[in-house]
Amino acid sequence: MEFNYYNYQKEECKIGIGKLPIWFKEVKYEGDEKEGSLVFHSQNDYDEFWGGNAKMDLYWETRERGSFFFSKLVEQSIETYNAIGLVVTSKENTWHLSHEFIYWYGQRTKMLHKHHYSARSIHGIFYCDMTERLFNIHTEVINKFYENFKPYILKGYSTIVCHDI
Repeated sequence: MEFNYYNYQKEECKIGIGKLPIWFKEVKYEGDEKEGSLVFHSQNDYDEFWGGNAKMDLYWETRERGSFFFSKLVEQSIETYNAIGLVVTSKENTWHLSHEFIYWYGQRTKMLHKHHYSARSIHGIFYCDMTERLFNIHTEVINKFYENFKPYILKGYSTIVCHDI
């Protein structure tokens, strides 16, 4: 039997990912329970400029429930990524625990050190009423590896534990 996931927990910020794909390792943590970020990179480097062939960022911030409109935050995130050249190709709504979870997918060509990289992205946004935290998860994968990574990344997104870890 091959294991594709592991149970990731970060007690300092009370966040867990029940099924984080095994090739992702934490490379950076900043913040606390109220606001912060986690950065994961895949263990396989694409090249010396791009680094890991997949990168995942999870960031959160405390927001009072009545101080924002969720759909407006989703549109703002899309506009922000559009500004850096990421073209959104589709958007999906689903539920995670008792939270409305919005996914959107996109792609772009990025230039680093005179090299062009075609990459595809998955972005997820949800709000946890219990902890009053807004979560954004963004993953970028080199285009030729995207179809292999996608189901595992989506499984990881669907197992995020934002309270009671």
